[in-house]
Amino acid sequence: AGLGNNIITTTISSSTTSTTMEDPLTIYGQRPQPIETPEFLSTKYTELESELSKIPPEKKTAWTTATQHCPLLVGESHKLMFLRCEVFHVKEAAERICKYWEKRVELFGNVLAYKPLHVGGAQGALHEHSDNTPEDADRVRFTWKGLYLGFMKPTMTHDTGGRAIVFADPSAFRGYNHSTEERYGVARSIWYILHHILEGNDDVQKLGVVVIGYPHNAKISYVDRKLMKMNMEGITGCIPVRMGAFHICHPPWFFEKVVFPIIKVVMPDRMRKRLRTHCGSQEKVLESLKKFGLDGEVLPSDIGGDVILDVDGWLQECKKKGL
Repeated sequence: AGLGNNIITTTISSSTTSTTMEDPLTIYGQRPQPIETPEFLSTKYTELESELSKIPPEKKTAWTTATQHCPLLVGESHKLMFLRCEVFHVKEAAERICKYWEKRVELFGNVLAYKPLHVGGAQGALHEHSDNTPEDADRVRFTWKGLYLGFMKPTMTHDTGGRAIVFADPSAFRGYNHSTEERYGVARSIWYILHHILEGNDDVQKLGVVVIGYPHNAKISYVDRKLMKMNMEGITGCIPVRMGAFHICHPPWFFEKVVFPIIKVVMPDRMRKRLRTHCGSQEKVLESLKKFGLDGEVLPSDIGGDVILDVDGWLQECKKKGL
């Protein structure tokens, strides 16, 4: 419907028309990471503790509880993810940590929130424990339902800049009933996927993630404004993930009139500037993505790439490994 590579022309940047690929490390205008020497990190950990101490107690209740109930989850490696996400601006990192833990408790409850966000292992928050309360059992069940729904999937591949690639297909929402339980289940599933990608991966923590959205087969009835808002708040303000860009491939007719106006409201300005659309034939879209360091061998087969996504196989492997 005349979208071309411009979505909301006043606020969202268009896709590059150059035939050559830009520098993969700077293409989205992200701030570069500093060199992490032991001395630098030691200083930043100290500064972070100082900033955390300045935050009023009522705004860091969940964080304080986490330091008491699950200190192994909130050690230096945990704090480092937030420092890297905010490019070592310690005030922003401290604020993000506190918002993260408040949201984590809201989503997972007062018990599961303080367990590792794993689907496997005896202590995994999403492991189906027989001693779960009925409320927690429902949280786990709806999270698994969200995972198997397959709206968001890790590709386990990276662009040429080193960013992890995540695939999002809104057509997965056929049969989704917009209930609060299902909405929170999908939100929790996205938290799990992003944590799985981030934890223990220094490069992705430093460089970030790109999302490949493929709404071509979605219908207007699948749009859930509340879920979009929840996910955007989690991704841009809580989870310690650097978002490189959102690439929307083959958007349907209603995206311009229904979805993008919602995006204007729920997506921060800095992210709207990193939103790209790719329209036309499959060949044309793949050629357009290639300019952003996204070659066919790292893209899902759903859009013409070489990667075959197997959510069930991936989840079973995660369970087996205790991840």
